Amino acid sequence: MPRYQFDSDAHDTQNDTWVNDSSRWLNLTVRVTGLILLVVGFVVTLMVISSAWSLYDDPSGIEPLAREIERGSNLDLTLSSAVSRGQTQVEGAEESVQSGETAEPRGFRFSYFVAWAIAIVLLLLIGRLAIAAVRTGGELALYDVKVGKLARALLRERTRMPEA
Repeated sequence: MPRYQFDSDAHDTQNDTWVNDSSRWLNLTVRVTGLILLVVGFVVTLMVISSAWSLYDDPSGIEPLAREIERGSNLDLTLSSAVSRGQTQVEGAEESVQSGETAEPRGFRFSYFVAWAIAIVLLLLIGRLAIAAVRTGGELALYDVKVGKLARALLRERTRMPEA
């Protein structure tokens, strides 16, 4: 009995070549993007560590942020005026504030502590984002791990399905 075999290999090899070339370019693009993300995340992580260490070495470096918080919110001025009003109400007729004195904060500066809280939260947030960038960049640079599993699963499914 004669057998007939259709020669579709010529069409498939051309299609496979195109798929392989595009797959290689996609693989290269993903890996380069992953390396860029990895390097950027690593640099940002080093910058966060450097900023935290500089604040540890010189805590007065938080002063500019505290001044800007005070300038924008008048937090210390508001608290000191509320405290001075409370003192004058308790003291009654005694004069506690001299006529030429302004309501500048003298001792406790709440904006200083708010600046520390904001700086710590920002350092933690930026550090977390940088670590996520390093992790994602590493996964993209090692593109074969997840894609290889996916490709093997697709090949298994393709061999299970009968040809139509």
